[in-house]
Amino acid sequence: LVPLRDLVSVEKVNSPTSISRKEMMRTTLVDADIRPGADFTPLNAADFMETGIFPDILSRYPAGNFAFDGEVKDTRESKNDFRNAALLAMLLIYGILAILFDSVTRPFTIMIAIPFGVVGVILAFWLHGKTLFGFYAAVGTLGLAGVVINDSIVMLVKLIDDVDPDAPAETFDRQVAKVSQTRLRAVVLTTLTTVAGVLPTAYGLMGYDAMLAEMMLSLSWGLLFGTVITLVMIPCIFRVGLDWTARRRRREVVEREIAQT
Repeated sequence: LVPLRDLVSVEKVNSPTSISRKEMMRTTLVDADIRPGADFTPLNAADFMETGIFPDILSRYPAGNFAFDGEVKDTRESKNDFRNAALLAMLLIYGILAILFDSVTRPFTIMIAIPFGVVGVILAFWLHGKTLFGFYAAVGTLGLAGVVINDSIVMLVKLIDDVDPDAPAETFDRQVAKVSQTRLRAVVLTTLTTVAGVLPTAYGLMGYDAMLAEMMLSLSWGLLFGTVITLVMIPCIFRVGLDWTARRRRREVVEREIAQT
């Protein structure tokens, strides 16, 4: 028999109670959270650690590896999914409008209200003292893209049906203004009824939910701002289109006369 102290040296250390592995690699999980009242998000903390802390540690331990899980990972994946969803939504909206109007340019006239609706969302959150946009606010903004074009369709269809493109160019302004005036009530009522339905949820009347509140806040104020732009911008763009059409027709007439002579 040989005493154990003659064969090994014993050193007291702190060791984990269990060893976990992920993808065949030994893993140590560190939990952390943001301090209440902090002026940064988990994404900001992750970016700071990835650029300012991890490179120094990896230079000393090249075999190591760092990765974020939980909220940071879910948020980054959601951002990529949301970008793809937004692109797909825009393509679907454009495709449907192009088929219905049998035109490749008129859908752009309708969809011009979408960026202004997004501006309305940004202003609304800024006025409410919210500088950080959650995922549900982004979902509400994406839904806004499909709602805000309703008013544009109501306005543009009436303009196409009632304005005579063959009339003298001097009467275009009067025709566009008169037709736009007839759609004022329909556009305003469409917006107000939608906003009235979502505002109670946005401001927590009779109950408050933080996630749904952001979604409804972005939807309601974005729709209000987009509608105001629709009442002015759509008739103006349509009037510019009439002017281009009239000029093209005059140019074609001149070219035919020159060709005949």
